[in-house]
Amino acid sequence: MFHPGELAIQEATGVREVAAANSRLIWRSVPDHVVPFITAQSYCVIGGVSGDGNTWAEFVVGTEGFAAIHDGGATVTMSLTSASGSKPQLDLAVGHYLGVLFIDLATRKRLRVNGRIASISGQMLTLSVEQSYPNCPKYVQATRLTVSSTTRGPKGTVAGSTITPEVSNWIATADMFFVASATINGQADVSHRGGKPGFVKINGQTLFIPDYPGNSMFSTLGNFLLRPLAGLTFLDFETNRMLQLTGDIELEFDALGGMPASMDTGRWWAFKARKFVISSMSKEVSAEFIDASPFNPAVMPYPLKSVR
Repeated sequence: MFHPGELAIQEATGVREVAAANSRLIWRSVPDHVVPFITAQSYCVIGGVSGDGNTWAEFVVGTEGFAAIHDGGATVTMSLTSASGSKPQLDLAVGHYLGVLFIDLATRKRLRVNGRIASISGQMLTLSVEQSYPNCPKYVQATRLTVSSTTRGPKGTVAGSTITPEVSNWIATADMFFVASATINGQADVSHRGGKPGFVKINGQTLFIPDYPGNSMFSTLGNFLLRPLAGLTFLDFETNRMLQLTGDIELEFDALGGMPASMDTGRWWAFKARKFVISSMSKEVSAEFIDASPFNPAVMPYPLKSVR
């Protein structure tokens, strides 16, 4: 059920039994009882590996019903339109792995669906499901998103290899982002990360992200242990833009030191950006903030034991 990276971190953190219990929620297909949740969504996040070996996460917008379940939950079809309206950064080809996160920010419900691309026809993609599982609502800031039915033409992108002050400020004030990871053979996964504004620290090219308590399965960090690369996506609904970054990962599991414990685990991961891309969303997405997650820990300082 778990690969060696996940098992190693579960063992190191002493949560093997908890992870084994939670693994009962990992399904080999999409169960009937979660189908209505998927078909009611108008957006999701996808992640995978690009042709040059980099990892990317991408926000996808559509209309309600853009995703459908077939073959008793064995396949998912999606009308795949990147939020940027341009070609996705990740490599979408038959046989390639793809991670999908269906999330309703308003209700804090989320479902991860991972598998392999079975077919592509125009913007219609069929994913052969290998696993699906729900996540708890922790650290999700309840936000109601409304996606416009009007499609706008691509407005171009801004890309670079050195993080600018604008990008740095965007990251430093965010209360959520999405992260894509993959195993050595490319099996992809996408997850949500959230907290109080400022929970992501940034110093030059490097982001520091605390690892809050979760389901103890360590899908993301387990992938990082085997393949230390990631793709991050931040969203700005005020300006209707998406920020994507790809880069390298280093794990830090002993950074607690004399830091007040609170809900902090002492675990951080560092992300060093290789490249960033800023693009305008192809559809107007309005956001109504409802409330912050009651589980958000206090914002911590940088890890006392610096990540190399």
